[in-house]
Amino acid sequence: MPLSFQSRPVGDITVVECRGRIVEGAESAQLQQHLNDLLPVHPHILLHLGDVDFIDSSGIGLLVRFLARMQNSHGNLKVCAVSPKISEVLRITKLNTIFDAYESEAEAIAGFYQRSRSPDRPLPAANILCVETSADVLAYVRELLRQAGYAVVTTGNLPDALTLLTAMRPKLVVIGAELRATRNTRAADTFNRLADGLSVIELPANFSSDDAGEAGGQLLSRVQAIIGESDTQPTVPS
Repeated sequence: MPLSFQSRPVGDITVVECRGRIVEGAESAQLQQHLNDLLPVHPHILLHLGDVDFIDSSGIGLLVRFLARMQNSHGNLKVCAVSPKISEVLRITKLNTIFDAYESEAEAIAGFYQRSRSPDRPLPAANILCVETSADVLAYVRELLRQAGYAVVTTGNLPDALTLLTAMRPKLVVIGAELRATRNTRAADTFNRLADGLSVIELPANFSSDDAGEAGGQLLSRVQAIIGESDTQPTVPS
C-alpha cells in the first residue's frame, strides 16, 4: 500500500497518522518533505504508526535523522501504536532505546508533558485548555490569552480535548457552548463530566460574530477573575 498520512494539531503537538509502507524511494521522500514542512513551526511531532505494515532500513534511518533534528530544535519525535513486527525491528536493532514508543496516542501525548529517557525537555504544562470547533475562533482565543501572558493549549474536538485534559490537568477550560452541552459520545460525556470539577468558561454562541474587542475583553476579565492576572500586561488583539 502506498504511504499516506494525515496531520492534526493536539495542543502544541502535531499528530501524523501514517498508513502504508515507509520504504526507500517515493514513500520516504514524501514523509521527509511532510516532516520538513512541519518542523519549523511544529517541533513536537507524534507519528501514529498503527496502519504502517512495513518499514525498511531507509525508513528507520529517516526517523532517526528527524528525531535528532527535532531534539536539536528543542522539540521531539515520538511514535505510538507500533505494530509487533516493527517493535521487533526496533528491539533487534536496539533503536528502542532512543525512540519513545507508546501503545496509544493518549499515552504518547501525555508523554510529551512528562520527563522521559530522551534528552528533550517536557512541554510546559498549560493552565488553560480551550476547545472550540471554529478554527478562527480558536486562533483568536489562543493568541488573545497568550498575548495576555497565559499558558494555553487548544484543540477543535472533544476526544483530543479529553487527552489533553488528562495529560495536563489545567486550571481552566474555555469551551464553546455547543461542545459543553455535548454528551452523545463516550469521549464527550467523559470530558464534560471531568470538566464539571474544574473552572469552566463557556464561549457564547454569538462569540464569533460579536465585536472582537468587546468579546475578547470580556473573556479576559472572566479569566482573570478565575485564575488571576498573568505576570505580563494583557492586550486585546484588534
